[in-house]
Amino acid sequence: MTTQLTPEQQAVVQHQRGHARVIAVAGAGKTSTLTHFLLARLQEGLPAKRMLVLMYNKAAQQDFEQRLSTLAQGRAGDLPQIRTFHSLGLKIYQSLVEQGALPAWQGKILSDGEIEGVIWRLLQQIADDDTRQDILSQRRKWVEPALSFIDLVKSGLAPAADVLEELDYPPECRIFTELFYQYEDWRKQQQRISYADMLYDPVMCFRAHPELADRFGGHMQWLLVDEYQDINEVQQSLLYTLWGGRGSVMVIGDSDQTIYEFRGSRPEFIVERFAKEFGDTTTYQLPHTFRYGHRLSLVANQLIHHNSERENVVGLSHQSTPATQVRLHKAGNEAALCVRIIKDEMANHPPEQIAVIHRLWSLSAPLELALLQAAIPYQLDHSQSVLEAWQLRIFWLLLEISAGKFAERDQRSREESWLHILTTPFPKVRRAELEQMAKSLALVNDNLADALIKVIPSSLSQWQKQQLEVRAQIISDAELKNPKAWRLLKDYVDLTDLEEGVRDNAFSAQQIDDRLQTIRAFLRYVKETDLTAIEMLDHWRQLLRQVKELRRQPPKGVVLTSAHKSKGREWEIVLIPGVNAQYFPYSPEGEFITPASIESERRLLYVSMTRARKQLHIMTPKTPDKPLRDCTDRELPSSFERELAVERAEAIVKAVEGGASSVEMSMKEGAIGTWLPQYLRHLGAENLKLTMAAQAPSLNVQTVAEPGGIIDRKFEQEQRLHHETLGSGTLIAEDEEYLKVRFDGERKVRKLARKVAIDMIRFL
Repeated sequence: MTTQLTPEQQAVVQHQRGHARVIAVAGAGKTSTLTHFLLARLQEGLPAKRMLVLMYNKAAQQDFEQRLSTLAQGRAGDLPQIRTFHSLGLKIYQSLVEQGALPAWQGKILSDGEIEGVIWRLLQQIADDDTRQDILSQRRKWVEPALSFIDLVKSGLAPAADVLEELDYPPECRIFTELFYQYEDWRKQQQRISYADMLYDPVMCFRAHPELADRFGGHMQWLLVDEYQDINEVQQSLLYTLWGGRGSVMVIGDSDQTIYEFRGSRPEFIVERFAKEFGDTTTYQLPHTFRYGHRLSLVANQLIHHNSERENVVGLSHQSTPATQVRLHKAGNEAALCVRIIKDEMANHPPEQIAVIHRLWSLSAPLELALLQAAIPYQLDHSQSVLEAWQLRIFWLLLEISAGKFAERDQRSREESWLHILTTPFPKVRRAELEQMAKSLALVNDNLADALIKVIPSSLSQWQKQQLEVRAQIISDAELKNPKAWRLLKDYVDLTDLEEGVRDNAFSAQQIDDRLQTIRAFLRYVKETDLTAIEMLDHWRQLLRQVKELRRQPPKGVVLTSAHKSKGREWEIVLIPGVNAQYFPYSPEGEFITPASIESERRLLYVSMTRARKQLHIMTPKTPDKPLRDCTDRELPSSFERELAVERAEAIVKAVEGGASSVEMSMKEGAIGTWLPQYLRHLGAENLKLTMAAQAPSLNVQTVAEPGGIIDRKFEQEQRLHHETLGSGTLIAEDEEYLKVRFDGERKVRKLARKVAIDMIRFL
């Protein structure tokens, strides 16, 4: 049974008793290991009902059941329970209802849509007058973060007020604590539960009534938990209850793949909390990946070993893996480059085996439009196309007006559409007045600009009137001139200051980035088409028909996905755009979400990279051809680019394959990791001599006499440094006036005045 397993996998399968942690790198065959472990216990005579396997989601559960059934052959009716945490939680919930410990619930499980409606209403009830106006006008701004907050509270055991305090949310979000308790009151009155409540309610019940918890614990000889790195506090508490001090628990996962911190997951659970809470634990490692070859393993190790909150494991490519190639591209137009690469790769691979993984969903907008234009089939890992994005609705309405199609809407639709025009961006007019204006305008079929001017209340301030008059002028142009579409839409963006409105009306910097990137990508696309407003509306409708046709067919084409959605999957070819100083690591201003650390961002990139089997393409920015002060973070290299050390990995593999006795490596990619000798032993190249390229004497110490006798210094980019007050960091870019540095533990790049900072820096 175990002849096809590695020695490390066999050691796990042969584990007889006591708690165990299994640390499995990406592609390590953990499902095979767990299924063999279960079959070994069954063959030893352990009853199937004394074993329980907990999986992270339904898809993983179904896949595991199928593979275990295939391995067990004729024992399909005598297999352990395999459940998701939520399905088990619901079963326990039902039992607690029968015992009278929890109230019964009614109807269907609460959907996100239902919860959003309740949250919006409760926010209005709680808020003061000024905040209520903002909530009424900017529903998405308030409801999305409120929902995230409630989900985060329900992922843990702490009171809502404590969670809010830890998150350091803006002052206006203090109402979220009261919102949480009012929402819970509403839920209990209505006898409803959500998916989160399937776990949250039973765990809270057990904490309040420990005698009940005792009834549910200690029934299993073996509890197995897959993807343990994704566990949160509530799930950990439930697992501890199920164990009940009897039997053994085996958890399997990888701290380097902990990417759901926004749901309460943390590496510490698998790194230290499991052994601390459950007691004596045996640790096993599954270091061999069966997915990708040595180049990618070296690059992945070079990146992830910069993290400190992790297991000391080195990922090793198994001898059966393909010779995966890793390419670093310097890109100006990433969407155009992606299309070129995709076309090249499609010559040898089906499009379904090509995936593009973005850090943010909005960053896929330019590529989706480019793929549509190139007639390359694609599939989205989320339901909405960029063409259906809410933030583009204002553009659709303007094009409809220009084409004379707006009047074809029924009166209710016209009223809703007018309200959207009047509130995008929000002119800081009371919503009740805007609603009345929209109601009046909905009765008008033509001369819409004149109608808008007539209904502007005289009581408004001059600034408020100007905000609405500008819209009327643009609508007039749309009605009378059939202008170029890009000019019409760009005028609206510029004259209404739409981008500033987007910034003002979002809590989350990620929301801002998503919306602005979608708007800008669409405007670039519209400009490239060079169509009139009327033609653009027809073109847009045709593109939407293409998107809907793609949805009606079985999923096919290039996969557009996100770093989070890519988890647990693999493709022959993977492209990762946006590895720059803004998006990897992601560094928004004033972010209204749980701050993610540099280590968290590094894990996201690690997970994205390790989805590839044969080819990995990473896109980084071209060297800017303008002064540093004029560069955005998006135009600057990511600190991760240096950590990846792609050239070093290539040099090592080529040296080993060519039988060389030594390899020279550049210092610009940092120091050699202490893990590398272990990998060389794995390659059978433990005697390979590693030498660092000699540094030029001018590195970091070159002095140049400036006018007036001032001494300046020139630095090599990507150099490590230590600042007297800010600590250690990486030099991202520099010019005559500024240094841009990302300090360790920070995601945002700092811009330092060169002459001030120079005497406070020591280079490492």
